[in-house]
Amino acid sequence: MPNPSLNERGSSRRAATHVARQATAHVRRLRRLTAAAVAVLALGAASACDSAADANDTVSSGGTLRVVLPGLPEHLDPQRIAAAMDANISRLLSRTLTTYKAEPGAASSELVPDLATDLGRPTENNTVWEFKLREGVKWEDGAAVNCQQLKYGVERNFAALFDSGLPYAELMLADNTPHYEGPYSGKELESVSCEDAYTIKFRLKQPAGDFNYTVALPIFSPAKPGADGDKDAYDLRPLSNGPYRVEPRKKDDNTFTLVRNEHWSGTLDAVRKAHPDKIVFQVNANDPAVTNALIQDQGADRNTLMLQTNVAPNFLQQVINDPKLSQRVATGPSGAVRYFAINTTLIKNLDCRKALAYAFNKRKYRQAMGGSIIGDLATSMIPPGLAAHAKFDHYDTLLDGDGNEDKALALIDKAKAEGVTCPETISVALPDNDTIARYVKTMVDAYVRIGVKVNLKRYPAGEYWGRIADVGHGNHLVYAGWIPDWANGSAVIPPLFDGALVKPTGEQSGSNYSFLVDAEINKAIADAMAEPNAGRQYKLWGELDSKLSEMAVTIPVLYPNSIRMYGSNVAGAFIHSQFGAPDLASLGLKDPSIPVDVTSSGS
Repeated sequence: MPNPSLNERGSSRRAATHVARQATAHVRRLRRLTAAAVAVLALGAASACDSAADANDTVSSGGTLRVVLPGLPEHLDPQRIAAAMDANISRLLSRTLTTYKAEPGAASSELVPDLATDLGRPTENNTVWEFKLREGVKWEDGAAVNCQQLKYGVERNFAALFDSGLPYAELMLADNTPHYEGPYSGKELESVSCEDAYTIKFRLKQPAGDFNYTVALPIFSPAKPGADGDKDAYDLRPLSNGPYRVEPRKKDDNTFTLVRNEHWSGTLDAVRKAHPDKIVFQVNANDPAVTNALIQDQGADRNTLMLQTNVAPNFLQQVINDPKLSQRVATGPSGAVRYFAINTTLIKNLDCRKALAYAFNKRKYRQAMGGSIIGDLATSMIPPGLAAHAKFDHYDTLLDGDGNEDKALALIDKAKAEGVTCPETISVALPDNDTIARYVKTMVDAYVRIGVKVNLKRYPAGEYWGRIADVGHGNHLVYAGWIPDWANGSAVIPPLFDGALVKPTGEQSGSNYSFLVDAEINKAIADAMAEPNAGRQYKLWGELDSKLSEMAVTIPVLYPNSIRMYGSNVAGAFIHSQFGAPDLASLGLKDPSIPVDVTSSGS
C-alpha cells in the first residue's frame, strides 16, 4: 500500500491475491517502507520509542490534537483507499472485520477481531471464510451495522468507480458469470453471502490461508446503501461507524476535522483509544517550517504531530542528538521500499532501462534525505523484514551506491548499436512537494552525467496516485513507495507487477505503475499464489523479485525509517508497523486544556 509520507500507497493506496501464510510472528508487518531503523535508534531514537510507549500512560481524555500532513488524503471512502496515510485516517472512521492492535513494538503486528467476534473460520481448504459480526456496532446516524452493509461495501470494489482502491476483492473473490460490475448494476456478488444478519461468508477463487489479514484493509469496510449516493461527497465525508466522524468540508479545504461519533461504543471496540475530543488535520508541505515549529514547541504546536513526513533533513542531527528533543520523536522501520517505477510502455528496451538503473545515485539521494540514519539502500522490492525477501544486487548498489555511469553508457551504446536510441530527455512524475523535489534533484544530476536530461512533472499531492495509475500520463519514471498490505511477497509482487491490472488510457491500473504486461511474469505470479507451502512460496516470491530486478522495471532506492516529531503535550506516539507512521488510534494529549488553532506549525 502506498505510503504517503513518501506516499506509499500502499498503501495507500495495491493488489493481488495471496495465499497461505505464516504465523502471526511473521506478520511483522508489512506496510512498511521497510526496515532499517536499527541505526536510527542507536543515536538516541530508541529512547524516543520507549518514552513514546511509556507516554501512553499519561494520555488524558479530551482536548484537540492537531496532525500535520504533507497533503490531503486522496480518499476517505474506504473502498477507494490505497495509500497508507489514508488507511491510517480511515481506521478512525471505518471499522473492518479484523484489524491490528494499537500498541507499540511487536504487538502492532498482531491481528485482532474488530467488527468480527473472532479471526474467521476457514473451511474447504481455505477457500471459504466465515465471520460472525459483533452486534451493537452503530453508524453515526444510530443505525446498526449489519451483514448486508458489509456485503455491499465489498461489492462496491467491483464498480469501475473504485479502480483507485486496492484490487484484492476483485482478485481474490470468486466472480459471477458474466463478470460482476458492482452493486450499482442492480446485481449481487454471489461469492459473498449473508447467512443471517450477523454472519458473512466469502468464497475465494483459490485457497488463502491469510484471508483474515486481507479483510483488515479498508476496502473490506461496510458501506450503507444510499449513503453513497453522491460519490464525490461520500469520499470527503463517508458515513462513520468508528469513534469519529468527519465535519462537513469543501474539497479544496486545506484542513478537515474529526469529532466524536456519539453512537460509537468503546465497550464494543477494544482497539481504538479515541482519546481526543477532536482531531484537526492541517496540510503544510513545508517540512523545515513544521519541524522548526515543533522544536520551538510553543502554544498549539505542543498539541501537534507530523504524521507522514520525517523530521526535515537540516534539523535531523539536531533533533536526534538532543536529549530532550529526541524524547519527542517516534522512530522505527517504515517497512516500506521507496522506488521509481519505469514506464515500460515508453522505455521498451531493456538496455535503456538498465542504464537508468545503473546511473541512479542512491547514496546522494539518501544524503539529501538526511544520510544513513534515514535507512538502508535498497536492492529489492520485497523489503528485508519479510520472509520472502531475497538477497541480490544486480546493479552493484552495495558495492557503489553512487551508481556506475560507465556501465550505463556502455548499455546506451549497446542499444544504439542494435538500432535503438535510448531517450535523451525523460520526464519524471512526483508529488508537488518541495522536499521530495529536493531529493529527486539528485536524480537529475546523476542522469546528466550519462547525457539524459530530466524534466520534473509535479502533480497535486491529493491527485498524484490516481494520475500515475493512468497509462496515459506520459512520464518515463514515477516516484513511488510501497508498504506491503500483509507480511508476504503476495502483498508486493502481484499488486505492483500483475499485468491483469493494466487498463487502457483513462482508467487506473492499480499500483502497477510500470505498466508491465509480461506473460512469463503473470504465470509466475499465479504459480506462487497457488503454492500451498509457505516456505516454498516465499522462495518463489524472492525469485520473482530478482527476475523483475533483472528486467529493470523499477529502481528500488531506499528501505526508509520513519522519524516523526511531535509536541510536548502529545502522548501515545509510536511507529505502527502497519502504517509506517504514528498510529492515530493510540494518540492523545497529556493536558487536554491546551487550545489549538490552525495557524501555527510553521504556517
